[in-house]
Amino acid sequence: MQVVILDEGSDLDAFSSAYGLTLLFPDTYIILPNSYDYKLRKTLEIFQDRVKQKILKKQEVDFSKVKKAFVVDSQTIPDLDIPIEIFDHHPKKDLKNKNIKIYIYKTGSLSTIIVEKIKKQKVKLDTEDATILALGIYEDTGGFKFLGTTSRDLKAYNYLLNIGIDLVKLKYIVSDTFDLEDSEVLREIIKNVETLPVENKKVLISNLIRKYSKDVAWILKYVKPFEEADAYFLVINQKSKKTIIGRSKDKDIDLSKIMSQLDGGGHPFAASTTIVGFDYNEIKNFLTYLISGKDKTISQFIKNDLPVVESNLSLNQVKSVMGRYKYVVVLQSGKYAGILTDKIINNAIKHGLKDEKAITFTEDFITLNPNTTFLQLLKLTSNYETDIFPVVEKGFYKGVIYKKDIVNTLAGLSDDKPLFNLSSKVKTVNYLERLKRFFPKDVLDLLKDIGQFSEKLGYKSFIIGGVVRDIVLGKQSLDIDIIVEGSAIDLIKRYAKENNLTYHVYPEFMTGNIVFPNGLKLDFATARKEEYDSPGSYPKVEKATLFEDLYRRDFTINTLAIEITYSNFGKLIDYFNGLVDIKEKRIRILHTLSFVEDPIRILRALRFAGRLEFKLEKKTESLLKHAVEKDLLNFAPTGRINLELNLTFKEEKVLDILKLMDKYKVLYKLFGITLDKEKEKLLVKLQDNFLILKEILNTDFPTSSNYLYVLLSNYPQEIVYNLLKKYHFEKEAKYIDEFLSAFKIVKESQNKYTLYRILKSFNKEFLPALMSFLDSNKFKGIIDVLKKEKNPLIKGEDLIELGLKPSPEFKTILEDIFVKYLNDQFKNKEEAVSYIKNKYLKEVK
Repeated sequence: MQVVILDEGSDLDAFSSAYGLTLLFPDTYIILPNSYDYKLRKTLEIFQDRVKQKILKKQEVDFSKVKKAFVVDSQTIPDLDIPIEIFDHHPKKDLKNKNIKIYIYKTGSLSTIIVEKIKKQKVKLDTEDATILALGIYEDTGGFKFLGTTSRDLKAYNYLLNIGIDLVKLKYIVSDTFDLEDSEVLREIIKNVETLPVENKKVLISNLIRKYSKDVAWILKYVKPFEEADAYFLVINQKSKKTIIGRSKDKDIDLSKIMSQLDGGGHPFAASTTIVGFDYNEIKNFLTYLISGKDKTISQFIKNDLPVVESNLSLNQVKSVMGRYKYVVVLQSGKYAGILTDKIINNAIKHGLKDEKAITFTEDFITLNPNTTFLQLLKLTSNYETDIFPVVEKGFYKGVIYKKDIVNTLAGLSDDKPLFNLSSKVKTVNYLERLKRFFPKDVLDLLKDIGQFSEKLGYKSFIIGGVVRDIVLGKQSLDIDIIVEGSAIDLIKRYAKENNLTYHVYPEFMTGNIVFPNGLKLDFATARKEEYDSPGSYPKVEKATLFEDLYRRDFTINTLAIEITYSNFGKLIDYFNGLVDIKEKRIRILHTLSFVEDPIRILRALRFAGRLEFKLEKKTESLLKHAVEKDLLNFAPTGRINLELNLTFKEEKVLDILKLMDKYKVLYKLFGITLDKEKEKLLVKLQDNFLILKEILNTDFPTSSNYLYVLLSNYPQEIVYNLLKKYHFEKEAKYIDEFLSAFKIVKESQNKYTLYRILKSFNKEFLPALMSFLDSNKFKGIIDVLKKEKNPLIKGEDLIELGLKPSPEFKTILEDIFVKYLNDQFKNKEEAVSYIKNKYLKEVK
């Protein structure tokens, strides 16, 4: 017994080929998949009497009796320990299995090959056989109109035609008839068509979101915009995965190669793949990149700039060859053994292990091989927060791929240009009077003293960044950062010693701080610049001028400096037109690669814009949109995203910031959500709840937890949990089950006492979010419970005054009184006292 195993979604060509094999080998049966093309369904209905004896269900097969399995029109290997023969007309995959024989043919239809074998072996066919075989040839060549059609296809079809094809049945099966569902799907595909930015080629793409009961491939030829395209793609949403179907009329757009990089396959002119974990915009970016680039392999990203050492070197020897590099590659007997990081080396040497061999502390990094596909590379760079991926082939080290290079390539940006007009004359303004109005006298005197001390040492000192911006805007702030042209470490040590102050210094970063008796802490840093020899190296940090230091900042509004050196105290310095940008209320980055180098600046830009009621400068806005569209936030460390979101949720104008994040699709990229009117109402209600509950309970509530629970409220619990874990909101993930359970009980509760019992056990940190989802009656009920719980009618001391002696019964009495108070059975304290006297006091003295 032999079987032909058909893949899920099999079409007419696959079935016709399988049917032909049953004619060639009579003891062969077809195992149908669970789902298949709707035209195949029509075929099975029309020819049911002919094919039913040749078809088995998988659960009916005793595979111990199966001697051989065939796979047709696919290269998916079944999990069987028997000889397998594969017949296909798609490019050959790298299949390493001694039990497999694979036959690849260059024809428009695989059925053509089977018909040739039938003809050669002189197998007798009748009209029904010929029609079933002809269906595969006709359908897979598009009625002989597809570019992949060959003369062999025409000859095979002609052979069957001479035998006798039932053209009426063939026409019925291959003809497309539109029902309401088909029409709606076609309308959606046409509506969503857009152009991919591929130079000198017309490449279109569309996506299908609605569910469709049929194989959608047949409908593509009716999408009018696709007719004039050199190539087109359709992305189909299927729960957590997406299927991409591609068609090409241009030999330069080889879909088999493109889809192979996305773990799929097919012909140069027709191919498909299924991917998981990427959204539609990411898929558009991937396809644009793969179509546009000449070199589609990962080899273009491989670099050989990391130091390489043998495993028997000591850690001390390794450190001497590392220089400024963060990583060193360790080889053992010439083969790759792992990676040593500078952090591991420094810590080991610090603990007296300088003579230990390099191999002892070598770490395992995720490795790639030169045949890694583009999609696999993207998955790794998205899922792992590491900067490097060693490339290893057959045990030998070939180089390293830097995540930064992948990000830059996908961003499509290479030239870093300034976004400001640098004047030949630096703008300066006397801000002395403003400083006097802005800082308390003791702080101002302290800054003058530091400036005078700095000048004695031959240094120049400046307050910079956010505090200067706030001085210009007239917003109070004592978050003071001081930049020193000279040595901040030297200034800190000497000034602290002379004034007997506590200080901390970090020489490797040229930074430190001084803590003053009044609790004020001032942060100092040496003016410095950074240069990178390689993405895998630490920056070469050197002392620099104020200008060079400020050029590293995120936005022009944060590049202002005010000198506090004694002779120039109060002079504001503006290299990058920050004053103009503040006056014009705009956020401007300093150079074009700013968002590429640090995608977290996307979040910071919107946070500042919302907080200050500023707008994004035109070019900055364009580059931010580009960075979001290219999914650069996927490459940002999730820990830093957590930090930035926490800062956002603490902002006074958090709703304005969230609206900006929605406008620029940042919320969608991070969480897959948008702000509709209902969600905005919930957020406004949440903000009101913070104020109401603070007044009642006199406590501050954690903002991040409550905002996240409201923002993610449309998702099932599992998705909420995964998103919270992804961005390291551990506490919120831990309590999501409790939050949802409490909400369900509150929603179903019938009286205030039930609400009271829930609130007693519920973590009140999340109360503002919970109350945002309640109707007015439940909301008022909880407010009433909280107010009465805070100010009960009767307390323990009242019972003592009434003559009761403290005992365990106090709890029972107080609970009894409180429940009746909750249910509005007492209007005042007097009524409660009267009740106690009548029920609990036998004698009143």
